[in-house]
Amino acid sequence: MYLIRFSVNNPLIVNLLLAIVIVLGVLSWRAMPQEMFPNVELDMVRIDVEFEGASPEEVERQITLPVEEEFDGMGDIDVMSSTSYEGQSSVIIKLKPGTDVDQFMRDAQTALDQITDLPEEAEQPELIRLKTRFPVISMTLYGDVSRGYLYKKADLAKRRMLQLPGVASVGVAGDREWEIWVETDPYVLAANAVPVSQVVQAVRANLRDLPGGAVKAREGDILLRGKGVVPDPEQIVDVNVRSNEQGGQLRLGDIAHVELRLEEARTLGRFNGKPSVNLTVTKTAEASTMDVSGAVRDFAREIRQELPVSIQVGLFSDLSVYVKNRLNTVKSSGLVGLCLVLLSLYLFLNFRVALITAMGIPVSFLVAVSLIYYFGFTINMISLFAFLIALGLIVDDAIIVTENVYRHMEEGLPAPEAARIGAHEVYWPVLASTSTTIAAFLPMFAIGGTMGAFISVIPVVVSAALIGSMLEAFGVLPSHAAELLHVRRNQKRRGRIDWTAWLQRYLALL
Repeated sequence: MYLIRFSVNNPLIVNLLLAIVIVLGVLSWRAMPQEMFPNVELDMVRIDVEFEGASPEEVERQITLPVEEEFDGMGDIDVMSSTSYEGQSSVIIKLKPGTDVDQFMRDAQTALDQITDLPEEAEQPELIRLKTRFPVISMTLYGDVSRGYLYKKADLAKRRMLQLPGVASVGVAGDREWEIWVETDPYVLAANAVPVSQVVQAVRANLRDLPGGAVKAREGDILLRGKGVVPDPEQIVDVNVRSNEQGGQLRLGDIAHVELRLEEARTLGRFNGKPSVNLTVTKTAEASTMDVSGAVRDFAREIRQELPVSIQVGLFSDLSVYVKNRLNTVKSSGLVGLCLVLLSLYLFLNFRVALITAMGIPVSFLVAVSLIYYFGFTINMISLFAFLIALGLIVDDAIIVTENVYRHMEEGLPAPEAARIGAHEVYWPVLASTSTTIAAFLPMFAIGGTMGAFISVIPVVVSAALIGSMLEAFGVLPSHAAELLHVRRNQKRRGRIDWTAWLQRYLALL
């Protein structure tokens, strides 16, 4: 076989290629993000429609129901649920396993474009494919200060955190937005014969910026736009609610009390017994949990120097700690398994044979690391578990090849010839054995849905490691065997244990 002949005749080139594989594998390992679980795109989509100022009943009647009716009857939909909030509609569609999500997204966008009976005030429907996103770390600003001042500082911190490398989003809990409150007295409204709907209409009409068309001129088109009142209580009190024929105006301030206050609390944040605003950071798919956590911790140390003494900074729910512990646990388990494999090789094989065989383990793993990096996978508990599975499989090829080469050396053949013949004799059996092992893991690709995407890295890692093991066994190992293995005639193999004699001595002691 050409690969085996090339390996034996060109040891320098083989070692150079081996060094390139090692460098690529190490660089790929360092470049891959480390996280606890892989980021998986769910077989679910969400449709969001904003309808500002509408009650949940109006949102359900005018937004949610038309959207549901448009998607009713699609064969790929498994479950469809909806929630109507004040000013917003959210429809979540769960697809059947095996559905082509990309094609469904295109069909769904076409269906949304065909809906023509949505209110003019409603925004365009937004179609989003849901993904698993795990929070990385949470930072909190807390202290005995006014809530408005605390929210202001938290908003500035959020904007700066979004600029950190690897940060995808920053969720805020415990904050409250400022709102313009217009409080009317029903007796005053009745005395002025003003219905509440007229007050609402006046406020809406005067706060919004409305397009006014365009005017053609010699200098070009002049766009017209009606600017609303600045959202400030002192400006809103001058909003005209009603006018009469004599030019008199009824201002909003004459019949209502306008003030700026915080919205009603939806979430309450407390840290160390003090009011707080909690900022939860999620990372991008390409970023590493360790790197993002470190960047947030550096930012927390930086912002501590800038904030007043009354506001303190805290960190909690750092997922990188759990990721590091879990990854170290899996790595230590893999190291123990590797040591046991090496010990088994040393006990049952000649020392040099065991050494050459053990060299194939890191080579196979680095080939697998390079491939999973190329396919876009990450280092997580699932991929490391797949490496543990492959640990006991990848040495089989090398053991078979090395033992057959060593047998021919014991029979008197020169080392290069023994390496060539010994590797060639077992090529097809090793290929068949590797193929059947890979075939046992291939059905995992047929698992659809979220679970299939979650465990898809297992067959990739095992198959890549076995392919790397086979390439090492026939592309690298014959060259090393011809260079390192030496047999003295009429001498038994060192490192081989005579288990029969050992058992007899043990029984005699009993």
